[in-house]
Amino acid sequence: VAQMYNEGDLLFFANTGVMTVPVTKDDYWQLTVTPLFAHNHMQRETMRIDPLEEKSNTGVIGRMSDALTGQGLSVGSFSIDHNSISLIGEPGISSTPFIISQNGVTEFSPAPSGANMSQSIKDLNAATEPDSGYFGETWSEKVLASINDNENLYNTLQGTTIGANFPETWLGRKLRTVAQLISTRVERGVDRDMFYVDIGGFDTHSDVRENLINRFTEVNDAIGAFAQELKDMNVWDMVTTVQTSDFARTLAPNTGDGTDHAWGGNYMFFGGSVAGGQVKGTYPEDLTDDGPLGLGRGRLIPKTPWDAVFNGLAEWVGVDAARMLDICPNKNAFPTGDIFSAADLFVPTVRKQRYLRK
Repeated sequence: VAQMYNEGDLLFFANTGVMTVPVTKDDYWQLTVTPLFAHNHMQRETMRIDPLEEKSNTGVIGRMSDALTGQGLSVGSFSIDHNSISLIGEPGISSTPFIISQNGVTEFSPAPSGANMSQSIKDLNAATEPDSGYFGETWSEKVLASINDNENLYNTLQGTTIGANFPETWLGRKLRTVAQLISTRVERGVDRDMFYVDIGGFDTHSDVRENLINRFTEVNDAIGAFAQELKDMNVWDMVTTVQTSDFARTLAPNTGDGTDHAWGGNYMFFGGSVAGGQVKGTYPEDLTDDGPLGLGRGRLIPKTPWDAVFNGLAEWVGVDAARMLDICPNKNAFPTGDIFSAADLFVPTVRKQRYLRK
């Protein structure tokens, strides 16, 4: 991480978090729609960036996919290990996100119980009659599509090789799978790719020092291997990664040598096209509880909304200006100067293809 920052490929966002409107210590509890300091609510809103439900049940990356699809581009969408609302768009616009194991794609029915089992399953589900039930037909259609997608992805990934030494950790395996998928972009015929990966273990209510050493080591080693692999593939300047979280932690410890739920935090943003080596946003001048942002025990009101980050990212990935409110429907609740553009976050170069990972 330090090397990427020093080489100008990584920047930090200071005091950033889930916000509805700009708030103060006096009115934050009235004006903030998202329930604060709760994992489920703030994780969900960090992935949605839509506190007023303008685009209900969609995620910010899913809305980017919708916008780019509407502009005539082919967009791939992948979540590693489980579904994420961040990738969900409005129904019927962009393709459904794939959920891929951190260990890659497993061949469908690798040890069949009978000869030609896969073909028999396809034939069974492809059969139809005039009086076939709608639900049964729909179910069979989904089964056939899933088998076909599995075969295509499995066969495509079988031809990939990875040169970087990814660590055998939770995040290392996930980023290795993302790198493999990026390497198949030509075979898949996509103009853009969206990826979602996550890692837990940061809810450090106790033993914060030991836990953070382990987590930071895992993150640093995995990111280092990921960056090296993208450079080896000559796509480093086509890929941008944004790190998010539900919230930061209290600056004051608890009685268990840990920290508790807070609000505004500091986050990474990196890639070959990122204008790195800088901190965007405003770092608090006063970290005390008596300061203008202090809510007690080192909980700080954020000054930079996630809308600011994803606005600039959406511009860079190619979303038209006319569609930008679809990506960040609440961005006009903040002063224009608080919202980042692509020019604020990226070096001034033109890229033909871009691949986004969150």
